[in-house]
Amino acid sequence: MLLSVLAVLVVLSPIVIVHEFGHYIACRLTGIRVNEFSFGFGKILWHKKVGDTDYQLRAIPFGGFVEPAGPMFHPKNAKEPPKPYEFAAKKWYAKFFMVVNGALFNYLLAAIIFAALAYIHGVPETDITALPAVVGTVSKGYPAEKINLLPKDIITHINGKSIHSWKELADAIENRQGDLQLIYQRNGETLQATVKEADFSPEHPTTLGIMVQPVMHEVPLWKAIGLGFYQCYYWTKLSFTSIIKSFSQKKAPELAGPIGIVNIIHQAAHRNLTDFVFLIALLSVAVGMFNLFPIPILDGGYALVYLWEGLTHKLPTEKTLNVAVNCGLYLLILLVVYASYSDIKRIFFKPSVAVTQTTDNTSSSEVSHVQD
Repeated sequence: MLLSVLAVLVVLSPIVIVHEFGHYIACRLTGIRVNEFSFGFGKILWHKKVGDTDYQLRAIPFGGFVEPAGPMFHPKNAKEPPKPYEFAAKKWYAKFFMVVNGALFNYLLAAIIFAALAYIHGVPETDITALPAVVGTVSKGYPAEKINLLPKDIITHINGKSIHSWKELADAIENRQGDLQLIYQRNGETLQATVKEADFSPEHPTTLGIMVQPVMHEVPLWKAIGLGFYQCYYWTKLSFTSIIKSFSQKKAPELAGPIGIVNIIHQAAHRNLTDFVFLIALLSVAVGMFNLFPIPILDGGYALVYLWEGLTHKLPTEKTLNVAVNCGLYLLILLVVYASYSDIKRIFFKPSVAVTQTTDNTSSSEVSHVQD
């Protein structure tokens, strides 16, 4: 339990504080005075004022906030114009930059982590014709477990046919007729086993229940950096594609709310350090992307307002802004409620899980988990 709590702090705190640091840097670059830069919420445990900014450490170490000088929207009936160092006094592009820079710093954090992981650990081979037929993991309750296949076993023959790659392995299983006779090597010893036709699931007749052993390739630093930014693009595109696909198929999109995020962090904390660090990058992309949604009350909503100001040379009326913010707040609450409902349904009322083969030659593994 303590490990999970610490994991949540370790994952979420840097993501949010980097987001706020992005806002802070934008303020400094555009001449907006920052009154407070706080790490955490609640009671102030420590603070130090440097120049015009009070740097604070608060009791609840979840995230933080930046407070720029002056209101975001200067009242039209105000007796005096905003002071030059106040947020409302700046040009539309400076205000736009300030509100989006938090999300941009989330993407920067993710790109740095992705790049570091690629440089340290390498990148997986994605061409399944070049992947050797080495077992990575074995799923419980499937034929591979019944015949006692183990990780690092090397499959050399299926039904008398030589197997040299994961693609050949997948094709042999896909095109089998009746029983499946395997010859494989384990620690230099040649073994054989037979999977009976009855051992295969009727719903997944080509599912053996194994995942590929990944093969990693070293990459130079410059390529790792490029891969880091590409990963940000890839996961953002994948998320948007999934959302659009859900709406086109008239299905509710799958969202992870607070419960789901904590559960994901809990699981990652009990795996390996690489997965845990990768999760920080992945969630940083998610936070950055979500904050750029054009929903009033989010950074993306405010960015839309300042784009409007740039196009029309005027801001929406105070009444319009208030209505928009209230609508955005209600929408955000609905999203959190829906996502939490989805989390509870997915975590506590799990559907049956199967392991099935894929034939996508861009995948790093030929066998992946899918839900029935």
